[in-house]
Amino acid sequence: MRLIVVMTAVALFSFVGAAVTEIHDVVYRTVDGLSLALDIYLPDSPGSHPAILFVHGGAWHTGDKRRLASLAGFLAERGYAGFSVNYRLAPDFTFPAALEDLRCAVKWLRAHAADYGVDPDRIAALGTSAGAHLVALLGTAPEALGACGDPGIPSRVQAVIALFGPMDLLSAAGTPAERAVEGFLGAAAGDAPDLWREASPITWVSPDDPPFLFIHGRDDRVVPYEESVRMADALRRAGVEARLLLIPGAGHGFINRPDTPATRAAVAAILDFLDDILAVP
Repeated sequence: MRLIVVMTAVALFSFVGAAVTEIHDVVYRTVDGLSLALDIYLPDSPGSHPAILFVHGGAWHTGDKRRLASLAGFLAERGYAGFSVNYRLAPDFTFPAALEDLRCAVKWLRAHAADYGVDPDRIAALGTSAGAHLVALLGTAPEALGACGDPGIPSRVQAVIALFGPMDLLSAAGTPAERAVEGFLGAAAGDAPDLWREASPITWVSPDDPPFLFIHGRDDRVVPYEESVRMADALRRAGVEARLLLIPGAGHGFINRPDTPATRAAVAAILDFLDDILAVP
């Protein structure tokens, strides 16, 4: 574990950094011979802060917790404690391994909330691409799916932010994304359609789901923006708050591109949503 106190210059969003405490490589779970770690970004202010679990993308096969470091640091400057996680990756580990890891991460966060000045009742999950799919499952699927850790500690979150993620995995059948989904699930759609449905957030929409924010580029050629539209519509029909921002001209993964109009629009929407739902004074 490494502790760093930095002046976080979040060049990605063109703001002058404020003091943020970073704690790197904190192990939250040991499983299958792996030590799964997270990086922590803490606001330099007193009080019990709302928290955000950051979940990277990478088609469920690649990626690392550092991928969302700039966004986590920026939001920590604005009062949100950030916890960016690594999780088990396909094809070595298939569904629901990654979901289990995220549930354990949420439970770890709740169990250690007092250690990091976090309010355990104000936790959001933010994911990009495959990470958006996983955080959407955190917000919708029953806790028995991918169950992990102490059953007395809930793994549900109070808000979900999903950026350009797949919400109905069966829609990937017959597309270039099909092989990535097959690797993640360990089975082809034709052989295991029920598994593909079970792993799809849209399957689990219900009235008790938390508020969602979807952000998607209209020019996304990897995950069509209609995935976010359909999921938002399903949540609204269930009576759940679901905000949707479609950004003209933005492609897949645009949030990682520095200081663009699309990134600025997305970050503004994220802040508005978090401030409304988690009520930072």
